[in-house]
Amino acid sequence: MNEDEPNLEERAIDEALGENPRAAQLRLMRAALEERRAALRRERDQAADAAERARLAARVRTLNRQIRVLEQEERITEFVETSVRVTLTKAALDEED
Repeated sequence: MNEDEPNLEERAIDEALGENPRAAQLRLMRAALEERRAALRRERDQAADAAERARLAARVRTLNRQIRVLEQEERITEFVETSVRVTLTKAALDEED
């Protein structure tokens, strides 16, 4: 593998994803939401007021939906990134033959 190949791979992935973030970035976003959800669950469990518990429960449900969406986007993005890598590797192997 020559030194330009990693850059080619990165450029190809960037081109395939367009303005969308990489899977690693989506993973970090999801982790941040999961931490926030855990904190809200703790707050909800400690809340004395039923209205406050209900408000916090609603926020947890919203975060659950956001986390699911990010997880799906992360999987799709991982697939795209892997597909680009496989395509480039196959093309490089075909050139060697």
